[in-house]
Amino acid sequence: MMGVDKMEYTIIDREAFTVAGVRRTTPYGGGTWAIVKSNGGHEKAKELFDKFYDLGLCFGFSDDGGNDYMCAVEYDGSVPDGLDSFHYPAATWLKFEAHGTVTDNTLGSVWQRINHEFLPQSKYIRSGLPTIEKYVSWDEANNICNVEIWIPVAEK
Repeated sequence: MMGVDKMEYTIIDREAFTVAGVRRTTPYGGGTWAIVKSNGGHEKAKELFDKFYDLGLCFGFSDDGGNDYMCAVEYDGSVPDGLDSFHYPAATWLKFEAHGTVTDNTLGSVWQRINHEFLPQSKYIRSGLPTIEKYVSWDEANNICNVEIWIPVAEK
């Protein structure tokens, strides 16, 4: 797809999978991350799953701007008490990559291009399942952003 620059993406057919983590609706984007980082939830994930939360699921926004979001890991065991889970059915996904700096809003810029350039011109529509941001690395101290954006799709 063409905008100013070509957008690279990968089409992936995935089998069903489940995620576990913390799901909240907050009045702004990033609110759930702030919660798990401030209340020890991120460290608890490391204890329970042997890794920090690396997935951000966006279920959508309410009319008042609330963001229904989940910080999670892919997980196939029993969901620990106090955590939420979501099961994805088998689906086709588009995977985009956002590499750059945190301060230049690299992630937000890639989302803008996907929503305003790529999807309107492509043969795909969102399937209605939550999108996923996979945080390969997010290092504010060193200003590094490396995030995969996974969008479940169907053909128009």
